[in-house]
Amino acid sequence: MKRLGELLTTILADMAIGSDELDMIGEAVVQDGKLDLDDVKLLVELYCGARDRDPAFDNVFFDTLEHVMLDDGEISPTERFYLLKMIYSDHEILPREREFLTRIRAAMKEPCEDFEKLYETAMNAASTGWCVGGK
Repeated sequence: MKRLGELLTTILADMAIGSDELDMIGEAVVQDGKLDLDDVKLLVELYCGARDRDPAFDNVFFDTLEHVMLDDGEISPTERFYLLKMIYSDHEILPREREFLTRIRAAMKEPCEDFEKLYETAMNAASTGWCVGGK
């Protein structure tokens, strides 16, 4: 895990993910030979920590999340946590995030009440200017 911490520190030093860093990210993601929740954790940390992201990173990000989250046909509580972090960490709900939620909702094998609440809240929220509580 220390290596992943170093990877995050290195890539996010400038708060951006450039095309020159995509190979390093790809190597970390496929290091164990399978896509899993650990890869989602890493990618979400990168996604949330970067203020500027290469569009190719976003493609890998959303494709990986979809693959892992829909592998068993349902969105677990832990996976919902990472969706919430992705959506709300930058205080803006991006069109691509809404599209992603709609895509995975349509692909789910069975409806999930908790995911539906998350989905409806995100879809009905303003893109900016909302508050999730706290200070």
